[in-house]
Amino acid sequence: QCKDGPFRRSDFSIGHRGAALQFPEHTRESYNAAARMGAGIVECDVTFTRKGDLVCRHAQNDLHTTTNILLTPLAATCIRPFTPATLDADGKVLTPASAECRASELTLDEFKSLRGKMDAFNPAARTVEEYVGGTASWRTDLYTGRGTLMTLRESIELNEKNAVKHTPELKARDA
Repeated sequence: QCKDGPFRRSDFSIGHRGAALQFPEHTRESYNAAARMGAGIVECDVTFTRKGDLVCRHAQNDLHTTTNILLTPLAATCIRPFTPATLDADGKVLTPASAECRASELTLDEFKSLRGKMDAFNPAARTVEEYVGGTASWRTDLYTGRGTLMTLRESIELNEKNAVKHTPELKARDA
């Protein structure tokens, strides 16, 4: 019944991390899509870089699953480097693949050099490429690698340009 509208922007509709099921979360593309889809409010989870610059990320330690960091030289800044999964003879995961990369380990320029991807990883990965390519079948990778990471200030300016309200959510230092 709602396919023909009427459509209107509403504060009841909040773009949590932007339009994160369609575009990489907390990216310019995701925030723009949320505004186009009718969100009256767009949320930026706020964390920080090494020098205290405020940036939009769901968690301080999510860069390994939400960006291309492991495929760049900045992988060397990760507090836990990529470790491949160990599998038994039948291919069952004994120990899942892992990594941990934090915004607080990067300068703002390093952070801004990364590209957003859909929040996902492959726990059975034996290579970095397999690990970062673990997007669930119900999500899309169509826009992965093109997600433009943002600062808090940039997200506020974009939301003002898109005529939507803004809500920051401050994240804990260790999360």
